[in-house]
Amino acid sequence: MAKQNGLRQLMVSTVVLAICGGLAFGLSNWSKAPKKKVKPNPFPLVETLILEQKPVSFTVDSQGIVQPAIETSLVAEVTGVITEVVSGFASGRLFKKGELLARIDDSDYRVGLKQAEASLAAKKAKLQEEVAKSEAEKKSWLRSGRKLVDAPPLLLRLPYVNEAKANVKAVEAQLEKARRDLERTRIRAPYDGMVKDREINLGQYIAKGAVVGSVFSIDSAEVRLPLKAADLMFVQLPEAGKVIGKAIPVTFTQEMGSQSLSWQGKLDRIEGVVDQQSRMHFVVATISDPYGLQSETMKMPLKAGSFVRASITGGELDNLIRVPRNVVYGDGQVLLVKNDSSISFRKVTSVYADEDSVYVSDGLKAGDVLCLTPLVNPVEGMRIRVDTESALVDPLETPAANG
Repeated sequence: MAKQNGLRQLMVSTVVLAICGGLAFGLSNWSKAPKKKVKPNPFPLVETLILEQKPVSFTVDSQGIVQPAIETSLVAEVTGVITEVVSGFASGRLFKKGELLARIDDSDYRVGLKQAEASLAAKKAKLQEEVAKSEAEKKSWLRSGRKLVDAPPLLLRLPYVNEAKANVKAVEAQLEKARRDLERTRIRAPYDGMVKDREINLGQYIAKGAVVGSVFSIDSAEVRLPLKAADLMFVQLPEAGKVIGKAIPVTFTQEMGSQSLSWQGKLDRIEGVVDQQSRMHFVVATISDPYGLQSETMKMPLKAGSFVRASITGGELDNLIRVPRNVVYGDGQVLLVKNDSSISFRKVTSVYADEDSVYVSDGLKAGDVLCLTPLVNPVEGMRIRVDTESALVDPLETPAANG
């Protein structure tokens, strides 16, 4: 019995050892060999941009208030009581040139006109009398056989004739003034336009020189636009006082609720004075038919007093290179990538910069490869790796100068 138990234990031990050996062999085959450590490339990977030179057309932004090209304060030229105010003489109403707006009591001026006419008739009669007396004296002198050139002027009554002629001219002037005063009792529109406000009412007594209302022309409007001195180089303006030859377009925009409205105009002139406080230069742009009355299609009016933004189409500058603003270092340098995959600093001269870009006129040329990736403490000749998929040509867009 003891012999059988020993044999059984030996068999169990053998089987356990075999299983353990098989497991150890299997596990040793399943384990993978350790990976070899790859040494990292010490050169940084950068994105690049192939530069191009192109002419650039700038637009200069500004803003201003719409003002009528002509605005007039109407004043009374005679004294009296307002006897009539037409319905069209009200704020916002349109009128035509010569249209009657109001009337002043003209009874006294009609009397003055009749008095002037009567006085003129009397003076003309007096002149005829003096001329007849002078002619009679001439005939009497000639009958005496003497020459007319030897006759004294006083004998021929020439001073009295001249005085009568002067009196006639004086009364004619008075008559002309009486007629003009009578006409001035009618207040008429000086041009086609719109009423801004009215200061008189029916039955009101007004004195000579009193303001009766304000009107303005609707044929055109003006906007005074401020520009920085740096913006003037982008707009081809003539010298102050000279006429702008080639029309410079201006686009005006205005936000009205969720709508953005636009109107087209052009620069008219440049002012010859710089604002002493802001140091801004001013140009004046004009808009034809701001209320759209001459347009066949429905047009939103651009009302006087409105605030508008303006975009002035500037001139074209040749051979500029645009680079992103974030690649220009504080000292005005950029990093270029050379053929041997090293970097080099290059000093550039910019003519304009906005929030995103810098426009370079000197220091770069077409075909230069610009490093777009910011580098920590870059040094001249530093080696880099170029991301070949990023070497693109820059699509140059039209910039807008913020005026």
